Amino acid sequence: MNLEEVEISSKHIFSGRIVDLSVRTVKLPNGETSTREIVQHRPAAGVIAINDQQQMLLVKQWREPIKQITLEIPAGLIDETDASPLDAIKRELNEEGGYKADYWEEVSQFYSSVGFSDEKMYLYYCDTLTKLTEKRSLDEDEFLTAEWYSLDDLKKLLSEGKIIDAKTVFAITFWENMLLTGTKNMSE
Repeated sequence: MNLEEVEISSKHIFSGRIVDLSVRTVKLPNGETSTREIVQHRPAAGVIAINDQQQMLLVKQWREPIKQITLEIPAGLIDETDASPLDAIKRELNEEGGYKADYWEEVSQFYSSVGFSDEKMYLYYCDTLTKLTEKRSLDEDEFLTAEWYSLDDLKKLLSEGKIIDAKTVFAITFWENMLLTGTKNMSE
């Protein structure tokens, strides 16, 4: 069975700083029509930052859509000042954690929620970290704290439902798998 939907029309609803919203009419595989609400989201990058004590850096911050504080890996949008996703996450690690790293490796690319959004996330691993004496300022509307967590701490927080951010759950799972297999690259 051909599962592809064919776009018949699209109506632009909203343009924002981070997202655009459109409603599309599509022809379904069975010939019927339906609507799809689509969020077009700027791409982003996140990092699995591991220190010499084998701890992962997470940030705590308020997330208004779910009205709670979350624990997340450092991450951010790829903006017009970034030449690449790697440049973006190096900037974010500096801003959110106050660190730079000597070793970087892209470990995955994925879409955060394909049912309604095209947000693409680039996930990197880094280690050999150096604390910066002069870190970049956070965005003017960004307030967070950064803390280090061991894998055991992270697994406990996951089991208690205290880590609920999908990219962070994926990053922890990736790091644990990397430690178990001795590899950094998902394709190895």
